[in-house]
Amino acid sequence: MKTLRFVFCAFIISLATGAQALAVAGHGPVWSADYVAAYQSTFGTQGPPYTGDLKLNFNHGIITGTYTSISARPDPYYGRIIQVTGGVKGSGINLRIGSISLPNGTIEKNGTIQGTANWNGKLFNFMAKPRTH
Repeated sequence: MKTLRFVFCAFIISLATGAQALAVAGHGPVWSADYVAAYQSTFGTQGPPYTGDLKLNFNHGIITGTYTSISARPDPYYGRIIQVTGGVKGSGINLRIGSISLPNGTIEKNGTIQGTANWNGKLFNFMAKPRTH
């Protein structure tokens, strides 16, 4: 009887977890999207933002992908393809783009990702919008 209860509880938890993954941008648990990303210093000299193409794959809450700089300003990532990893649960998202960390970002139903990123000890306002084709 305990085993049956445990299996039932595990089933309910898996349904709840699956429902959270489905709530992200109205997609199922496996999907991909192309984004235009921009991040700019939160404090100090602003200047134009760093920008790049962000290609993300979502697989049951696990995020993988690539970032390619398209910045008009000098960018240490320019000309390189940077690996992206992270996770998503409900509307919460975390990303690691090379040495840039977005630990507590949000993803809206329209797919927009935003939050405060940390890059080499400095804070940046980060936003990525889905590319329209």
